[in-house]
Amino acid sequence: MSSSVHNTRTPRHDAIAWIRAHLDLRETNSAEACYDYMDSQSGRNLPIIYYPFDASKDHWADRGSILDYLITTGGGRVLDFGPGDGWPSLLLAPFVNEVVGVDGSRKRVEVCTENARRLSITNATFVHVSPGQSLPFEDNSFDGVTGASSVEQTPDPKAMLRELFRILKPGGRLRMHYESLSYYRDGHEREVEVGDGDLLIYDRHIDEEYVRHYKLVFDLTVEQIGSIISGSGRAPSYEALTADVLSELCGHLRSAQSWTTIHPSCCTLLAWLPKIGLASAQATHNGGWFARRVFDRLSEDKRPQEMEAVDGFLRPLVEVVVTMEAPPTAQPGQWEPWITAAK
Repeated sequence: MSSSVHNTRTPRHDAIAWIRAHLDLRETNSAEACYDYMDSQSGRNLPIIYYPFDASKDHWADRGSILDYLITTGGGRVLDFGPGDGWPSLLLAPFVNEVVGVDGSRKRVEVCTENARRLSITNATFVHVSPGQSLPFEDNSFDGVTGASSVEQTPDPKAMLRELFRILKPGGRLRMHYESLSYYRDGHEREVEVGDGDLLIYDRHIDEEYVRHYKLVFDLTVEQIGSIISGSGRAPSYEALTADVLSELCGHLRSAQSWTTIHPSCCTLLAWLPKIGLASAQATHNGGWFARRVFDRLSEDKRPQEMEAVDGFLRPLVEVVVTMEAPPTAQPGQWEPWITAAK
């Protein structure tokens, strides 16, 4: 779904009330409503998976993140929960014995499997597990687990974390990133995303740590939807969804869906993990954040250019960074704390 996100400056507006009052909403989940329709979850914007490493800042950050996951989870059998297009699983594969990606979207599993085939990666497999279902693996069967903004896409994140704990071996570690809703505070609580034939509305309840999503599908193009919303000259935004605009759009309505995602904050996750049974849980700085800043501090002639050289330069530094405790309530733009939990 091609899209662009537009901000709203007013935290409350009546468009959602209109939708709930006038439309027959079908309850669904993010895998069925969004990820099953994406040819590429990343927009084909992943180094190595879609195009060669080019030593840019973004590619340095990507290598820092991959090294982070590798260092914290080890080189044995790794489960990647929610691999998207195969990240980080396909980039970890050359360094681990085996990686198994699990996703609630059948489309994502197909894409990851095809990407592995195209890259001639033979020690990575991908498995579909319906959202909310138990993982089809024995207890204590993985040395490490990675999760990149994926646990919050499950119907019950706490229950899924219990499953991840179950399949971890004693001494195994979980390394996870998550989407903190605090990034959307003060003006981004309700946003509109216009795609090719659909309109997606985010209703973020930051303090309550959940998001209600509304997806309206029309027999219209992205340009036609944008024209109806912004006919008054305003950019497509939540505030532009007046009753008249919604009435006109819904004359072309094909389907209306809604679903909820739960987004535990870093503090909530750190409180949950020990209760689930993890022996330790810590918020730390992450390798991607660090690699990006190292890039800025090196002159061009001092920066390694080849991927193997970048890895060799970054690895001993990332080994230290992933042990450095980070405040769980860090502000956006300062750092992004990730969580390491050990069984």
